[in-house]
Amino acid sequence: MGCIIKEDPQLTRLAEVIAEKVGQQRFHVWFNSSTRLDLKPDMLEICVPNDFISEWIGSHFSRLIQEAAQEVLGGPLHVRFSVMPQLFDARPEEPAAETRDALAKTHSGFAHAKTILNGTLPPTATHPPVQRPAPSVGRARLRHSLDTFVVGASNQLAYNAAAHVAQYPGSQYTPLFIHGSCGLGKTHLLQGICRRFLELHPTRRWAYMTGEEFTNEFVQAMRMNKIDQFRHRMRELDLLVIDDVHFLAGKRATMEEFLHTFNAIEAMGKQVVMASDSHPKTIEDFGESLINRFVSGMVVRIDPPNFQMRCEMLRRMALEHQLTIADEVICWIARRVTQNVRELEGAITRVAAYSKLSNRPVDEQLAHEALGDLERQHVQPIRPDAIVQSVCDYFGVAHRDLLSARRDHGISLPRSVAMYLVRKMSTLSYPEIGQLLNKRNHSTVISACRRIDRAITGGEALEWSSALGTRKEDAAELLQRLEEHCRAGK
Repeated sequence: MGCIIKEDPQLTRLAEVIAEKVGQQRFHVWFNSSTRLDLKPDMLEICVPNDFISEWIGSHFSRLIQEAAQEVLGGPLHVRFSVMPQLFDARPEEPAAETRDALAKTHSGFAHAKTILNGTLPPTATHPPVQRPAPSVGRARLRHSLDTFVVGASNQLAYNAAAHVAQYPGSQYTPLFIHGSCGLGKTHLLQGICRRFLELHPTRRWAYMTGEEFTNEFVQAMRMNKIDQFRHRMRELDLLVIDDVHFLAGKRATMEEFLHTFNAIEAMGKQVVMASDSHPKTIEDFGESLINRFVSGMVVRIDPPNFQMRCEMLRRMALEHQLTIADEVICWIARRVTQNVRELEGAITRVAAYSKLSNRPVDEQLAHEALGDLERQHVQPIRPDAIVQSVCDYFGVAHRDLLSARRDHGISLPRSVAMYLVRKMSTLSYPEIGQLLNKRNHSTVISACRRIDRAITGGEALEWSSALGTRKEDAAELLQRLEEHCRAGK
């Protein structure tokens, strides 16, 4: 039989019994011409040229395959489909007349359902590339993978959750909601989930899109009277990944449609993953029903990368640019760019361009010339009121509370940090800082500055409570990040 990869009496007998049960003509079309069978100790692997063949065999012949396994092997048999187009001719044989109509009808519906799905399978040792019709969401959008994600204390939990849902979708963390400021790697994680999901589950349906794209598709379906097709495509997915889901806020009809889509996917035990710049409870104009659904699963925050993570990211970026950069230069950049990954990418891009245009190797002198504005920012005085406001924004406290007489830790820590930064980054004296912060005694300012300085030199961690829960961060990292935040918003 043409579908048998290697000589195996049991496999041959199993194929013969399957042929008897499905009929010789159908077996020739759907197995001999479209599959390669391999009987392993714990499963029957069915290699197919594309997802359509696996979908058809799985939906039409699964019961008959199990009956054949019971008859030949004496028990049920686990079946796994593997998409391996290199095993097949480029032009498969035309289906027999009795299945041609069903094939055309099913393929039409299947292709329509795939219009928002991935277009090609990324190259791996297990699953070579699969060519499919050009969809609206294709592999070209999946620029990132979980393997290239730099993991550290600020994103470890988010990474672990992402890896879990990619391997075991719908089993535990559904929905998975990842939030954090811009440029911290949310999109990287979401695309990484899709790539790994595709590698591990090549025959399952998935979609990756932004909140804006979901909205546009929904509106277009409404205008063209194709809402049933839209719902069919969305609600039968095994994995739905929505980036920038906050875009849906305030759009009542779209939010309602997304809620129904969400409920339908979850009811089938499938996976939903979302990302946003903010925690779902802090997104304005989100309906209570959506918020409750979002927080019912795993909500995890990504914080800015620490110094070690920034150094590792810079090393990887330099490798991508084919740059040789000494560690002291890497550290110099990492100490001055602390907010997000995009700023690190911008810094490496500038250094690479400066090196190429000047035809010089990357050393500390070239880095200073290429990124001289970073050095100037670190010595330029900042307006004291801007520093105080930046501290309030970071800790999530009101300006009036910072200036008040309250002494609880949630206020006293940001107040001490503000005093320290104003002293370091402006030209004000201790008495002047006291006057700025509601006429406090200069000895209070001195004590606060010394307390923060001891935390930094002693390698202590600062802990505080915010509206989104308790946060803890290394004192030196926190002050360095706040300093750049103040200079960026001066």
